[in-house]
Amino acid sequence: MRDLFGKNQKKDVVAVSSIKRWVREIFKLTENETTLVTELQCHEEGCPPIETVIVILREGNRKEQYKFHKRINEMSLKDIANL
Repeated sequence: MRDLFGKNQKKDVVAVSSIKRWVREIFKLTENETTLVTELQCHEEGCPPIETVIVILREGNRKEQYKFHKRINEMSLKDIANL
């Protein structure tokens, strides 16, 4: 299935699920803690053209954010383990 911007959503769902599972395992998140994963495009000068952003919402309103200069489907367990 493709969205209006030509992305393959089915492929992204599998990759996002894997990333969320890796984050949950490596960071030992509780049931009440959430992981958000998104791929962003930037057209501004000096900005990487594509980046994957991972946000961890922890209990007590703490937020952690990590950025990778690669596509979601290029992410690996090693990327998460190196955080």
